[in-house]
Amino acid sequence: VLYHYPINHDRLIIGKFCSLACGVRFLFNSANHSMKSLSTYPFPLFFEEWGLDKKDVAASWDNKGDIVIGNDVWIGYEAVVMAGVTIGDGAVIGTRAVVTKDVPAYTIVGGIPAKTIRKRFPDETIDALLALKWWDWPEEKIAENIGAIQNGRIDKLKSI
Repeated sequence: VLYHYPINHDRLIIGKFCSLACGVRFLFNSANHSMKSLSTYPFPLFFEEWGLDKKDVAASWDNKGDIVIGNDVWIGYEAVVMAGVTIGDGAVIGTRAVVTKDVPAYTIVGGIPAKTIRKRFPDETIDALLALKWWDWPEEKIAENIGAIQNGRIDKLKSI
């Protein structure tokens, strides 16, 4: 987690059953110098040197919001997720991808900036998984159905 300072009140929210590879980075709002200014220099950050009000420090950067990672998400080696991004349930982020925009559920993205490669499953399966929300089941129920989860047996999960 980089550039995460309490003054911004931004959060990193990570769902259940996520896999984060080595070197994954989350870049928060303070890494984003303001694009509204005529200069990218963070004058408000150096308020004392410029005679500015300390309360305006956060005006040094654009606040894009929280980073939200859904459930059952796999983020690959050295991927970077930028401030304000939401990654949907079941998504896969490729190695060294730079995620600058929201990623839909059960979508595989990669590259710089990250772009959609493909959906993991047909829409019908994605809709069923999002309705089932197996990650919210009690541990015992997950254990009883691990075989169906691991083997892609959505038909068995839908019948319980």
